[in-house]
This record gives sequence, C-alpha cells and structure tokens, in this order.
Amino acid sequence: MGVDLTRALTFRRLRAGERRPILQLFESMSDRSRASRFHGAKRELSERDLEQLAAVGCCGREAVVATDRATGRAVGLARYVVDHEGVAEVAYAVADDWQGRGVGRRLIVELARLADARGIDRFRALVASGNRPAIALLDHVGDSARRAYDGPELEMTVAIRA
Repeated sequence: MGVDLTRALTFRRLRAGERRPILQLFESMSDRSRASRFHGAKRELSERDLEQLAAVGCCGREAVVATDRATGRAVGLARYVVDHEGVAEVAYAVADDWQGRGVGRRLIVELARLADARGIDRFRALVASGNRPAIALLDHVGDSARRAYDGPELEMTVAIRA
C-alpha cells in the first residue's frame, strides 16, 4: 500500500538562507543519487554550494522542501532559478529511502504552482538521458516543448500546465 504523503510529509517553500533542510537531504542521499542530482561525484557541499542552494525568495529563485512529519527531517527538495529568457531551470532530489513513493511528483507539482503564480510558464532541466523517473516528473507537469541530447544528458524544456 502507498504512503499518504499528506499525512506523512509537509510541503512548503524553503525560506531564504535556510540551510538545514539542504544539509539533511544531502546527507540522506547515496553517492549515486548525489551524482544524478549534481551531474557528477559530490561528497560534500561547499560553503559556496550551500549559499547558492539557500539563496531563494528573490531574484527568480525559489524552492519547495518536503519534510517528514515524524522525524522533522527534509526528505526532498525541488528548486528553480529563472534564466535570462524567463525559463525556470529546475533541479530536484529525494532522499534515497523516500524515492519511488511520489515525493518527487508532489514536489514538482508544488514548484510548478509556485512558478505559475509568478508568471513563469516553462521549466528546463538537464537530466541523465537514462534517468526515466526524472524525465517522467517533468512530463507530469508540462507539455514537452524541446528535448535535446548532449551526450549522456538530456536537456528538457516543458510548458507548464497550470
């Protein structure tokens, strides 16, 4: 039986400068998950990484965090940064023990709602071409506007369905 995400998790905007959820999520990811999210090996987050990931709430940067109600730990995060074309570059990650349970889908839906409320109508993401779950998440919230392969990676742009 599936998990009732509404009862198990809270979903909310990440506050500007908030680092703890970012660190909690990073710690709960395997090397494989980190490589998928950061497009290469990443054993730790630098101070600069943390500053950039926590820089939300202004300047076209937003994030949504999923937190386990029972433990208070962050189990997922989706974020975007709006580029000079007005397209929101998205990235998302889910703790290994919460993958495959609908957390990523709920995060991307919440992020799309946030983007839509701010007049953003397109998401773009760079994903490993074999990462079917990540591709499916983008397909869930938007209609494919562009797909371009660059070696092992796929750049996807979707028009957000409001």
